[in-house]
Amino acid sequence: NHRTDAYGGSFENRVKYPMEVLEAVIREVGGEVPVQIRVSVDEYVEDGMHSDEVEKVCLMAVEAGVSAVSLSAGCYDAVEYAIQPMYIPQGFILPFAERLKAKVSVPVIVAARLNSAQLIEEAVECGRADIVAIGRGLIADPQLIRKIERHDYENIRYCIAGNQGCIDRVLGGQPAHCMVNPVAGEEGSRALRPKTDDKTIAVIGGGPAGMQAALTAAERGYRVNLYAKDGLGGKMKMVSALPEKETFQIFLDYLTAQIEKSGIRVIEKEVRSCDDIECDEVILATGSSQIIPPIPGTDKEHVVCAEEILSGKAEPKGAAVVIGGGLVGTETCKYLGELGVKLTLVEKKKSIADDIGATYVGHMFAKLGEYGVKVITGATIKEITDDGVALQDQTIACDTVVIAAGYRSERHLKEILEAEYPVHVAGDALEPGKILDATEQAYLAANRL
Repeated sequence: NHRTDAYGGSFENRVKYPMEVLEAVIREVGGEVPVQIRVSVDEYVEDGMHSDEVEKVCLMAVEAGVSAVSLSAGCYDAVEYAIQPMYIPQGFILPFAERLKAKVSVPVIVAARLNSAQLIEEAVECGRADIVAIGRGLIADPQLIRKIERHDYENIRYCIAGNQGCIDRVLGGQPAHCMVNPVAGEEGSRALRPKTDDKTIAVIGGGPAGMQAALTAAERGYRVNLYAKDGLGGKMKMVSALPEKETFQIFLDYLTAQIEKSGIRVIEKEVRSCDDIECDEVILATGSSQIIPPIPGTDKEHVVCAEEILSGKAEPKGAAVVIGGGLVGTETCKYLGELGVKLTLVEKKKSIADDIGATYVGHMFAKLGEYGVKVITGATIKEITDDGVALQDQTIACDTVVIAAGYRSERHLKEILEAEYPVHVAGDALEPGKILDATEQAYLAANRL
């Protein structure tokens, strides 16, 4: 607010306009409708409202006659604090709510990443707030509060703050969906169908698509054999081990627990032919593998794939060049940057991080800056040499080269298995994408059987 009249400048002037609006609304409803305010405890921008001024606003609003104060955080210029991704701590505004509650006589409502039954119960039972406001948690599991009331904690399908399905889609002009709940936003068209006959379904692949497909088929009443040669989890095991991505483990734990109690047979063996499976119909969820681009020198010993780095199978030596600036490439830079590796990121397009959502991309760029990552875009790589990466106009010296140039679907089994069975493909095996895409495709494939 840069006004120079009576409504700008000092705090006392800046608060006049919202207070006049609030007082007019309270007068107009005449006590027939409770009036509350929703306010960010901190806008998290340099020249925005911070907690000391916000507290004054809340006290003034209570004095003016509001019935409750509802607390959130952030603003459009700090959207990551308004719709918090994984790296924002759970319940991070509870301390402010607790302080305010001790000073006001009206209910205090608190929001912001309350995606834990323990945290929700503690907020109310320990008097840190009077009411909790939950948004994404009820998209992930509409029965969240009922399950908490029944102490049915192990069956709660928690929001993991990935934001792929909800706010990222909404900001892109699409309806909200949910990574962990493939029915969300499409409850009418995606209602679970009862089974149409008696058959055994083979699901091949133990990643998020395979696990979701198996659970959906089992919930419909089919017998399910889940073939997972490397156990359950797929790429989620790797992703959940990364810094600031730990909450992926919550979803993996949920899927694993549901499979254990569902009667699904988990068979840890590799499927190579029709003789390796027992079923009437197949859902193929064999995932994807990293693409090795046709660059001379990719077969050298110091060249590794990003997944080898992220899974701990390979360790970087000295300075590193990461080839590919998408989600995997930038995550690899963040991971290596935290280890203190000197990094250069090379991308053939004119920009990086194009596939990263609005609530996370700013944080990613901040991390790349913090770790001093040199970013080169619009680059053509001529060759990987023994001591560097040769571009069209320069050579970057390095000791390790990390390939993060995208994925290709692994669906070679489709043609083999179609000789005897109807085969449906889901997840990365259909088209490389995000976990959101994998769970939705898997649910739909299993619901169409």
